[in-house]
Amino acid sequence: MAKPHILVLAGDDARHAISEAGFTLAGDDDVRRQTAAIVVETRGDSGAKAADLVRSLRAALGPRAGLFLAWSDGQHNFDPSVFDGVLDSTASSALLAARLGSSLRIAVMADEARLRFQTLARFGGPAHPPVINSNKTPKVLLFGLPGPDLLQFSTALNAQGADTIAAFTSFTAFDYLHESEFDAVVILARDDRPTAMTFCAAMRRNARMFHMPCLIVGSPDFDNPHEAIERGATDFAIAGDDDAGAVERLLTYIDEKRSRDALNLAFAAARAPAAIEPTTGLYSEAFFAAHLDLLAHRAFETDRPLSIAIARLDEAASLGAIRGRQAIERLIGQSGAMLSRLVRAEDVAARLDQTSFIVAFPSSDADAAAVAAERIAAVLECTAFDVQADQTSFSNDQPVQIKLRTQSASLAPRESALSLIRRVSRAIDQGQGS
Repeated sequence: MAKPHILVLAGDDARHAISEAGFTLAGDDDVRRQTAAIVVETRGDSGAKAADLVRSLRAALGPRAGLFLAWSDGQHNFDPSVFDGVLDSTASSALLAARLGSSLRIAVMADEARLRFQTLARFGGPAHPPVINSNKTPKVLLFGLPGPDLLQFSTALNAQGADTIAAFTSFTAFDYLHESEFDAVVILARDDRPTAMTFCAAMRRNARMFHMPCLIVGSPDFDNPHEAIERGATDFAIAGDDDAGAVERLLTYIDEKRSRDALNLAFAAARAPAAIEPTTGLYSEAFFAAHLDLLAHRAFETDRPLSIAIARLDEAASLGAIRGRQAIERLIGQSGAMLSRLVRAEDVAARLDQTSFIVAFPSSDADAAAVAAERIAAVLECTAFDVQADQTSFSNDQPVQIKLRTQSASLAPRESALSLIRRVSRAIDQGQGS
């Protein structure tokens, strides 16, 4: 599964760091590839010229430009308003991978949300997502023993407009997190690595806190801070080293989370009776066809990939008795409801026909779509579905385990959305699906 390609207009250290973070660098060979983001040098004398360079590139590339990210050492020597984000040149590979991956994901989600509501308006739904108030004062929980570093970091947060509440024990901290809404957590760990790691791990095991930014503030001899990031911390800072910079990064993480939350709410609201297939709660075939046509146009316009996957019920290979149309409808209804929870918010899942589902994956190549289709099929195939008419008893029929045939493909140059659907469907009919 190919990683997005990043064009780096900065020094060799930037190219090495982004490559180490797991991304493929554009321009390493003579093959023309779509670029998901352009990283621009802003350190030193380059900062004064960076804004003009970005404006020129935006004008020249148009929709194909992707994101523009500043490669910065923390100096305020450039205009951040022309950039879509800032990458810290001193960050670890794990942190760079998380920051860059998050920025790319949010950009894809925002583009898809705009297009989805555009299609939805044609089916009698709202033309715009609901307005979410994201200007609330950030609320941050500080966890750690009382001391000068806690007071100092709290003051730095307050200076940048955030509200803070302190908890001196992990029990108190989790009580606060369960009872109130917080935007982020700061762990004043000093040199207590086990407590910081345990607290982070506990947060990541909780569905409500999984995406909550978590900054560890430790002493200079804190053991292996990079592992802490790999184990769940969002970032690491040394107490008293650059508290203002750490706070600035934390507020950026909060803004990203709020953007992601607002987009998830927008996708949840992207529904209209005429656009929904009632049995499964997924999008209808008509909505999917109209929206895929729009996505195909956008893919050509931005030079980004678009892939689809089809999963079709193999009635002959399914275990258990599937008797008649009503049983199939109940089976499709249950499996469709489950499928809706197995795709990302920006993916578009629909019922294609009586026994088939189809999913569109914006900005994803065929390999990514194939992996997603295999994962969806694996979950659905290991589930026992109850397709009996009498839902009060399990004695009438045995539960059904299904077998799905899947096939995926990417949109080819100058191919229409309808042709893509027909090509993938034909491949399944010819027995090419897994």
